[in-house]
Amino acid sequence: MIKFNKDGTIQYYDKNGTEITEGCRILFPNGRIERVYLTQNGELGWDATNPNWIARGLATPCEYGIYPLTNQDTSVVEVIK
Repeated sequence: MIKFNKDGTIQYYDKNGTEITEGCRILFPNGRIERVYLTQNGELGWDATNPNWIARGLATPCEYGIYPLTNQDTSVVEVIK
C-alpha cells in the first residue's frame, strides 16, 4: 500500500503492513531481493541499472535510474531484515 500524506510525504507498506523505507531490502515472490532507494522526488524504488554492469565496473548503482514502487508491487513484496 502506498499512502500519500497531507504534508506531501509518501509512506510505503509491504504485504504484511511493514513500512518500506530507504535502505531496506524487499523480497519479491520470485525470490529476487532488491535494495530500496529514495528518488529525488520522494518516491521509493529499486535500482534499474544492470547488476552485471555494476559488478564489472561499467556502471554505478542507480546510474540508469530507479524503478518506482507501485501499489501492485507493495501488495506482493515483503521487507526482509
